[in-house]
Amino acid sequence: MRTGIRSSAGIGTAAVILMAAGVVMAPSASAAKGDCPREYVCVWNNTSFDGAPAWKSKGNLYNLKSSAGMSIFNNGTAYPGGDHIRWRATWSSGQTSSGCLHYPPDAGNSFILYGDVTLNSAVWGGEC
Repeated sequence: MRTGIRSSAGIGTAAVILMAAGVVMAPSASAAKGDCPREYVCVWNNTSFDGAPAWKSKGNLYNLKSSAGMSIFNNGTAYPGGDHIRWRATWSSGQTSSGCLHYPPDAGNSFILYGDVTLNSAVWGGEC
């Protein structure tokens, strides 16, 4: 269930290009994520981690759509080869982006996608 390792090189460059193209993304600050159970990846249908996650899974997630943006949180635990989340998203404008989320307590365990967006995939894998 938790397989597939993909490099996340060039994410910073991609983020700069996407922002220049008008697509806005930002790493999350210290938003409340207490409604996401340990060992899960959770996705909120908002950009503030408010309320219960709209989607959560110990497995992979695919094709989640939101016109209000999304908040993604990897609340996984150490599991060699399967404790990081690789995500890929497409905006209604056709712009795409991808990234990798570590698990707590490491920094970089969550991300916010703004705008009309589809989370094409959130897949468990090894180190970013």
